[in-house]
Amino acid sequence: MIRKLWLVLGILFLFIGFVFIFQKPIMGYLVANMSEETIQKSNVKEIETSPDTTFDFKEVKNIGLQDVINAQTKKKDVHAIGAISVPDVHLQLPIVYGISNINLTIGAGTMKRDQVMGQGNYALAGHNMNNGKTLFSPLTKAKKGMMVYITDFKNIYEYRISTMFIVTPTQVEVIEDQQDEKLLTLVTCNYNGEKRMIIRGKLINKQAYTDDTKYFKISK
Repeated sequence: MIRKLWLVLGILFLFIGFVFIFQKPIMGYLVANMSEETIQKSNVKEIETSPDTTFDFKEVKNIGLQDVINAQTKKKDVHAIGAISVPDVHLQLPIVYGISNINLTIGAGTMKRDQVMGQGNYALAGHNMNNGKTLFSPLTKAKKGMMVYITDFKNIYEYRISTMFIVTPTQVEVIEDQQDEKLLTLVTCNYNGEKRMIIRGKLINKQAYTDDTKYFKISK
């Protein structure tokens, strides 16, 4: 009996150790799949809100394995209002309405309630999972001059990255509109999460969206 108990405990500790060691890769895999599924299933004409919709920056927190599991159970309720692509760093994500924890576990969240693509300062927030692949992590490889494309599945808005800089979490003025400028502002954490990395681009072109566009790999 005692030997069986030790065997069970050994297997349990081995499983816990396995999850601990491979937690980040597991999270990255699950999040990437949710992002892909959300893009492929969504082509909505109107913004869909939910009780979890929020634009309160104070509610944003780092995601853990439990958050990813929770998002897995609720992903069917998350709909993309668009998509973002940065081909040079292999980034493609759904754009979701608001910055709830579930939204930011799946894609890039809009930071202002009434912002409109191609107008003002369109601001998106995303998590940096420090793996160079998932959510906004690829933006650590972004450089000035690279192109960023966003779409509402009606039009594609093309922005060229013009500046990149670091701010404190309280410097929310970076997402405010600037007179007569059409901007895209992407916000994510730096490597240790203490500050925010800002990638900003200027609108240079707008074109009609088509299913065979080279900027997005979306199959409807």
